[in-house]
Amino acid sequence: MGIIFIGILGLLIRRNIIMKLLSLDIMGTGVVSYFVYISSETGTVPPITLNWNLGNADPVPQAVIITSIVINFATLALAILITMILATKALSLDSTKLDKKVVD
Repeated sequence: MGIIFIGILGLLIRRNIIMKLLSLDIMGTGVVSYFVYISSETGTVPPITLNWNLGNADPVPQAVIITSIVINFATLALAILITMILATKALSLDSTKLDKKVVD
């Protein structure tokens, strides 16, 4: 939970767009880690075993986590691309300066 709050704090405090994207990625990593922590069960084994009498782990949360990581990576890559285009056009990465340019 602490990693999520660090990401939110970085989003609120930092003015640099790259640092905001980094904070957003940290927050996403915290959410994935929290989901892994909640979905983990003690005493379970992988779903592919030779002994079927044991309680097998559910592969659905694993698939959801992998999908979440891929979507987070793609979203971050797209956001960095948009930030690069914005930085070349506005010549600034400071969010307050960019807000003033949009309003003017």
